[in-house]
Amino acid sequence: MPNFPNDSQFPMYNPLVNYPVPRFVYLVLGGFFGLAIVLTGNASNAKPVLDMHHNLDQGNSHENKHPVALEEKIDPMKVPLGCIYEAVKEFQKVKDYKCILIQVERIKGKLLPESQSVLHATLDPKRLHMKWLEPRGLKGQEVSYLPGKDPNKMRVKGAGFLGAVGFLTLDINDAKAMSNNRHKISDAGLASLLTELHDGWKEESRRGKTLVLTSKAACYDRTCIRVELTHPENQDGHFLFFKNIVYFDIESKLPIKIDSYSWPIAGEAPPLEESYGYKDLQLNTGIHPSHLEK
Repeated sequence: MPNFPNDSQFPMYNPLVNYPVPRFVYLVLGGFFGLAIVLTGNASNAKPVLDMHHNLDQGNSHENKHPVALEEKIDPMKVPLGCIYEAVKEFQKVKDYKCILIQVERIKGKLLPESQSVLHATLDPKRLHMKWLEPRGLKGQEVSYLPGKDPNKMRVKGAGFLGAVGFLTLDINDAKAMSNNRHKISDAGLASLLTELHDGWKEESRRGKTLVLTSKAACYDRTCIRVELTHPENQDGHFLFFKNIVYFDIESKLPIKIDSYSWPIAGEAPPLEESYGYKDLQLNTGIHPSHLEK
C-alpha cells in the first residue's frame, strides 16, 4: 500500500467545486478474473469555479501588488488526490471484503456482455475467490487465487458440465483464460486499484495535462463523489484511455466503480472500453482465508 501523506496537505472534497486537473493510469479488477489497467481522463470543458478573493492592500501603500494567477495558487489535482488518500487511509482498516463485481470489457474490438460475480477477498494473507452469477453461459464458474502458495497459479472450475471435473490448476497466463480477458488475476483487487490510483494521480499532477470534473452522484444506490478525468493529448503514448470516471463512496471513501473510454472518432462519442463496479461492497465480514482456498 502507498504511504498515506499528512491529511492537512489535502482539502476535503467539495462537490460544488469543479476543477481541471491532470490524469493517469490505474488498475481495477476485471475480466474473467483479471484486473484492468485504466487511465484517468479529463473533462474537456471543466473549468475552475473558486472564490477568487485576494488579500490586497487597499490603503495608502504605493507598493505595486499583483494577485497571483489562480493556476499558480491552487493545484486542482488536490481534489482527486484527496479522494484517493482518504481511500487508502480507510482501506488500511480493512481485513477482508465481499461484493458483486460487475464488469464489461471490450475484447478484440467487441464489447462483451456484462458479467456479474461474487467476489471475496482477504488481505493478509492475500486471497481472492470469484463465482460467476451472469451471464448464463458463465454461471457457476469459479476461480481462486492464493499467491502465498504459488503466485503463478490459479485454481479454476468451469461453468455448467465443465464444472463436473472440479477445480483445475492453471497458469495465470493461460492462453485460453486470457483470450477473453484483459488482465491477469494477479493484478486484481482493491489494494492494487488503490495503489495504482495513488501513484498514477501523483504522476498526473506532475504532468499537468489532464482536466478533471468533480461532482456528487449516485452509484449503486450509494451517494458518491464522481471524478471524471479526460486526457485530450497523448503525444508520448503515456495514457491508455481518453477518459476515466471513478465513483468514490462517500461513506466508505472507497472507489466502487470505474468506467474507461478510448479516444473518440471525429463526430462520435468516446467508446466504452472497460467498466468495473464493486456493488454491495461489504467490509470486514470476518471470512476466514481458508474459506477461499479451493
